[in-house]
Amino acid sequence: MRKIVDYFISPEEEHKLDPTYEFDNKDIAIEANVQILKDLQKFERVGLVVPVGEEHMYYAAINSKSCKLTALGYHYWNLVKNKKI
Repeated sequence: MRKIVDYFISPEEEHKLDPTYEFDNKDIAIEANVQILKDLQKFERVGLVVPVGEEHMYYAAINSKSCKLTALGYHYWNLVKNKKI
């Protein structure tokens, strides 16, 4: 949960994705990016993050789109940033 402030510098900012985030692309996948996408997908499952312009995070990564915080994600981002959790 606390990583949310690492992936989003501000709560309004989108996190840009690209094919290096998806582990299925073994030729170009970057392990650090793959781990970030796994974390972002966990955030998506609990309603903190949504992909922008795609239905699934996988396609957001493959198609070089981004993801953003939901209203709930924004709230948790503020809690983490202000060291309340």
